[in-house]
Amino acid sequence: MAALERVLMRMTVFEARLSHVPRPVAELAAMRWISGQERDIEFAPAVRDHVLPLLTERGLLAP
Repeated sequence: MAALERVLMRMTVFEARLSHVPRPVAELAAMRWISGQERDIEFAPAVRDHVLPLLTERGLLAP
């Protein structure tokens, strides 16, 4: 079970426009763009059940 499952939490999700392609620095070894439909990523329940549907609803992710 992932940490904080079934525990009330407050999340803040920010939307931003990028002026250039992000690249990993500091503690990030790698990064990639995702669509939210990936089958090879296990998203945390809060992301899977709340963040991805919100982004899809706003037209920021493909359904």
